[in-house]
Amino acid sequence: MKKILFILVSITLSLTACADNDQLVGYAELPVVAQTFIRKYFNPSDISYIEREREGMHLEYNVFLKDATEIDFDHQGNLQSIDCRRNAVPEGIVPELITSFVSLHHPDQIIVEYAIGYRFLTVEISNGLDLVFDLEGHFVRVDD
Repeated sequence: MKKILFILVSITLSLTACADNDQLVGYAELPVVAQTFIRKYFNPSDISYIEREREGMHLEYNVFLKDATEIDFDHQGNLQSIDCRRNAVPEGIVPELITSFVSLHHPDQIIVEYAIGYRFLTVEISNGLDLVFDLEGHFVRVDD
């Protein structure tokens, strides 16, 4: 009996700990900047679900679309990354200098993922290569 009670308490505490970090939220709970981004490039009705998670002192939002696209926003609603799996990242999201570089040097490939870091911008193209650019959009290297 004590083992069963211990297991139930452990499961409850585990679920409570997870609930504190990840929480499903509605579209209206996204920061306005993120809502504007979604409306500009996608249709809000294409959202499958939205997770709000705590990362250190800040919240982050992960938006999952019905086509398996994942869009990550910081606590202010600024884009952190977008992963469209096998589909092209919508035009206008990736800076023009980067899209031009990919078109010139990888003409048969599309950008399927885009991430904004503190020091670099990264794109993954459809052949699996990760290309790294500085924050101004100048090519730096191919990342393994």
